Amino acid sequence: MARRTLAVSTLGLVVLLGTAACGNDQGSSDARPAACRTSQLGWKMTRLPGKQRNTPVATLSAENKGSKACVFDGYPSIDVYIGKGPSADGKPKKGATPVHVQLNPDRTVEFPLFYEATAVRGDGCEVSAEYDPSITVVPPHTKDGSLIKMTDAKGRHVRAQVCGTDIELGSPQLR
Repeated sequence: MARRTLAVSTLGLVVLLGTAACGNDQGSSDARPAACRTSQLGWKMTRLPGKQRNTPVATLSAENKGSKACVFDGYPSIDVYIGKGPSADGKPKKGATPVHVQLNPDRTVEFPLFYEATAVRGDGCEVSAEYDPSITVVPPHTKDGSLIKMTDAKGRHVRAQVCGTDIELGSPQLR
């Protein structure tokens, strides 16, 4: 009986030391966080007051509401649309930096949005505020998204309007 106990103890020690030597510690702080998923993000799209030349019209922000850090490895997908009709899609702004941001719990990443929100005289908008367009946002590397509403700086609902087919996303900022 004593031999069996000694053998089991020795085998357990060998397995434990082997795991430590191989670096197979699942609780290691070196483990890279997983990609941010829709379920752990809270999205907001905020219309900015006024419109200066070469300044963003709105911001798109995502807060990590989960209990673990996650990684934004790319730009989110954004689509402003009216039913099955006209739409405007997001794409990175020319010259925007590549995105690789670790988003810790309760932290926010914010993307400036550049697009024409006012029609040129005598011309209409691709996605008119008259129809209160829907806005869908999808984090990078996922397929499921969130339906969000645009608000003003005070959190009141405002109707989105895009007078073109593209929304350009600028380089993100951590908040």
